[in-house]
Amino acid sequence: MNRLTTRRGVSALAVAAAFSTAVTACGSDSGSASASSGGPDYGLVQPGTITAAITAGDYPFVSPDASGKPVGMLVDLNNEISKRMGLKIVYKTTTVQAGLPALTSGQYDMMSVGLVATAERRKSVAFTKPIFWGQNVVVVPADSKAKALGDFKGKRVGSGANSNQADFAKKNMTTSELVSEATDSAGVSQLLAGNVDAIVLGSTHVGKILKEHPGKLKVAVTSPQDDPGAMAVSKKLPKFLAAYDKELATLANNGTFLKLYQKYFPDLPYPKQMYKYWPSIQQQIEKG
Repeated sequence: MNRLTTRRGVSALAVAAAFSTAVTACGSDSGSASASSGGPDYGLVQPGTITAAITAGDYPFVSPDASGKPVGMLVDLNNEISKRMGLKIVYKTTTVQAGLPALTSGQYDMMSVGLVATAERRKSVAFTKPIFWGQNVVVVPADSKAKALGDFKGKRVGSGANSNQADFAKKNMTTSELVSEATDSAGVSQLLAGNVDAIVLGSTHVGKILKEHPGKLKVAVTSPQDDPGAMAVSKKLPKFLAAYDKELATLANNGTFLKLYQKYFPDLPYPKQMYKYWPSIQQQIEKG
């Protein structure tokens, strides 16, 4: 998972395993019944239960609290959707690099993670309707003079393994020495230790990281992502995905989704690029 050392890659997996607690949200009487009670058979890994993979560092979409329990916007959202579908949901912690192949092989039903829905990823997994549109952000030490991508020629630049940020770096920072990090947190630690000169992060993570390290880091470059963010779903579950998207649309249309977004992103306006997917959210925002 990490090109620097094998030991660090193993350590990252150990951390993920430590957080790999199964947290279940029970379904309600609303929505369709689960397969175990005679409802639709979605073909889930465990009938009547959504097995959702999460990562330990996808704040504020999902991250572990002090007790290891997953919390965040996507946890709240998926708990509500699972209730409306008459299903339970269980969260299992992994990494993006390990989680996507496991999703394809049938170990998970979906990844409750904010992933950029790239054409390459769509070859192996399906995606929910879009939930966000972010930016790639190059973060550097506070004393760095870098202001453009060309300033990183010959520099060590980190990014999360199998992330959109890694794809961005490969495409746009070809003269840099690219370093694969197991997680964003690991990359930030390497940046603070001076082992890399920059780290490419998603815009949803940057504000929290800068607040955690005041005066030590800053933003050098920002660039809009090419595709919207969504949650990955196994291609083997078309009925489940259709039912899930139906409930997601209901929550977008009735204002629940926007309330969740504003709860977890109080300082980040909802991206206007998303209006074409969710015109009802645009109407809600314009009405105030």
